[in-house]
Amino acid sequence: MTRIWMGLALGFGLSACGGTPPFGGEGDGDTEAGSDSVYFAESSDTMTLNNITYDPTTDTLTLNNIPFDDPDNAYERITQENFSNNFDAYESAPKAGTNEIQYFAVFRRSDTGASQVAAAGTNGYIDFGYGGAGAQRLGNRPNLPSSGIYSYNGEYAAVRTTRDGTNDGVTFVTGDANLRVDFDDFDVVGAAGGSIGNREVYNVNGQRIGALDGFISLTDTTIDFDNSNIGSATATEIDGTGTATGASGNWQGVFAGPNGSEIAGIVFVEGSETREVGGFIATQ
Repeated sequence: MTRIWMGLALGFGLSACGGTPPFGGEGDGDTEAGSDSVYFAESSDTMTLNNITYDPTTDTLTLNNIPFDDPDNAYERITQENFSNNFDAYESAPKAGTNEIQYFAVFRRSDTGASQVAAAGTNGYIDFGYGGAGAQRLGNRPNLPSSGIYSYNGEYAAVRTTRDGTNDGVTFVTGDANLRVDFDDFDVVGAAGGSIGNREVYNVNGQRIGALDGFISLTDTTIDFDNSNIGSATATEIDGTGTATGASGNWQGVFAGPNGSEIAGIVFVEGSETREVGGFIATQ
């Protein structure tokens, strides 16, 4: 596979589309994270995903604002995928003789249908390439409790890419999400934090190939009670000895379901050689 320098791809996109970031035009999806959605578009110039739609009839995932993935932004289910949890794996289907690039994605809609998350990445560039992650609340904004400390536990999945395309270039990751939420302290803004653990690694066909030591620490952050969202905070990868690997980034989320009994969140950690972009669904 021919891999593309990011600088060349950026130059091509700006020239072809008029130069209004990103890649010109108004787009056909949410260009900003609204009160019911959070994305990483402001965290990185290459994490451009800004809207997620899913058609359960055709099992088609549509990810908006990722350049060169598919003319219709459509991703097909990888049917042989064998994840250890309820996330599913998807891929774009680049056509021969075009400028389309192969992308991979993970997606899950919650059991209640109140939220969904997706994340995407590629090994088509001489760098981490484009992609991103998003969490969406699909129902009404919940009224959150004003007090109480709760545990939220659930499932996580991610797309993990390498900067130079070696070591398989792109893999999938699954794991467990464990969070704690205090709706009273810090004073009137509350607190939320947790970790992602038990991460297992899969090839691009969704077959398990190993495990990752350690976990991802989700630093405590505050709650936006007006929007029922969780503010952005640092995410840090920790190895099996308890030492930071040097990969870090951010996490954030939205509450969903009755009284905010569900959290849909997104996570990314990036180091000198790897980037992991994922999402989780956790419930009380």
